[in-house]
Amino acid sequence: MSTPSNSLQYSSPHGGSRTPSEQIISSYQLHTSSPSSTDQFADEIRHNDEFNTDSNVYKISLEELLYSSSSYHAIVKPVTLTMVLAALAVVCINDEQTLQQGEQAMREAYTVWKTDESSQSNGETLVLSLGNALVMVSVICAMTFVIVLLYKLRCMKILIGYMIFSSATLLGVLGGSMFQVAIQIYEIPIDRITFYLFLYNFSVVGVMSIFWSRGAPTFVTQGYLIATSVILAWQLSHFDTWTTWTLLVMLALYDLCAVLTPCGPLKALVELMSQDDSPDMPGLLYEAELPPEAHRPGIPTQSSQSSVSDDDDSNPDITWYRSESEERELQNLVVQIPLAMALVYSLPVVESTHSNGAQTSSLPLLDVPENPTPQELRCMVTVKLPDSGGRIEPSGDGKTFIERDRFGVPKRTLWVDRQGKVFTELVENEDDESRNSIRLGLGDFIFYSVLVSKAAQYSFATFAACMLAILAGLGFTLILLAVYHHALPALPISIFFGVIFYILTRLAIEPWIENIFKLPFYV
Repeated sequence: MSTPSNSLQYSSPHGGSRTPSEQIISSYQLHTSSPSSTDQFADEIRHNDEFNTDSNVYKISLEELLYSSSSYHAIVKPVTLTMVLAALAVVCINDEQTLQQGEQAMREAYTVWKTDESSQSNGETLVLSLGNALVMVSVICAMTFVIVLLYKLRCMKILIGYMIFSSATLLGVLGGSMFQVAIQIYEIPIDRITFYLFLYNFSVVGVMSIFWSRGAPTFVTQGYLIATSVILAWQLSHFDTWTTWTLLVMLALYDLCAVLTPCGPLKALVELMSQDDSPDMPGLLYEAELPPEAHRPGIPTQSSQSSVSDDDDSNPDITWYRSESEERELQNLVVQIPLAMALVYSLPVVESTHSNGAQTSSLPLLDVPENPTPQELRCMVTVKLPDSGGRIEPSGDGKTFIERDRFGVPKRTLWVDRQGKVFTELVENEDDESRNSIRLGLGDFIFYSVLVSKAAQYSFATFAACMLAILAGLGFTLILLAVYHHALPALPISIFFGVIFYILTRLAIEPWIENIFKLPFYV
């Protein structure tokens, strides 16, 4: 009934994918594997109230704002198309008889307490609908935990098999039910053999394009994901009015807890999928390409680098004189990186410059600031790498650093933003180097469409108001992601905006407009 992924995700042109909040390393804490001492150091920094309450953490740069607008522009098109198609399907592929039959079937299949608006008061109906919604959300939560457990245990054959079966059933059975209703309403002449042959091809091609998308064009995969959302939204719209709206509110609250709480299943799933050796799990995310000029926020701009370099007190030029033999011996073990990266990996700092300009010796420093400021975290220091193990080296652009394993294979790209936070992006294969996209969970598409479809059943005004409110909530979520750099689900803000504007439009705006039309106005 829902997919366990209701959050925004980004794919990077550097290769790999990252969630905009889970892959951002707040303070000094890396989300990926690092030395064991890193966790202890990160725990100490996390309790540093002075650093965490820095006002600069919550500022948004022009680059972040532009990237959020590019992401919004890329994802708003498929979301709008899905909501419009779902609303058309619910309004046009239904009549009084099919609505009553669908409502009765959904009541018998999914509800524990039966509701009847004709014999019950609004309060009783609301309480029973909340109870039914709570039961359904609890089942969804339990299924999500099972999916997380299977993914953690790497039972991918069971997990992918279940997802393939679910997608095939959704496209074949639920899609066939919707097509059959359309054939009956519009009296389309078609024989049974042709109908079932079309349904079989529709389901098989859909499953192959979703789960084996490398051989299919991108627009085919995206089209089937949209079709999946439309079909499921059409099916869920047969819930009665009270159950639908209470279910949407409960799902928004559940999504909020599942992503933000430490024990949330969606948070755990995102963390598992962000690991180095995590396998792909197709069918859960819609991926939209970003324009080539859209660059990920977090990489320091040239102006910010020059301003830091010009500050003699915070980032002075470093010179270190060694003999030729020492230089040859240590050239592969000594590297200049920002102080924040040195603290993340617990690397000994062997060279720095104090505020009075005096240089230190080549021994590990003992006077590294306990609570460094963002400006100090961006300062370049010379560190000594371990004799055996991975390496960190600067990339060609001078802004990012590449972490390599002991065999020299790139593992991730690192950089430090203007607040001194370390960002990381996992490096995968070369085929994904040109990917620059945003990903939105398929569950968000589905429940956005359910809300808009239910609003469209009442009037066009409520449909338009709810659709605009959902799009505004989605944009607001993207801006919050750029500001706070914390995990934020994509469902709650849009759902709450949609519910509020539905109530306002139905109870206040529409009656006001009708009263205006009834009274003649002369200009």
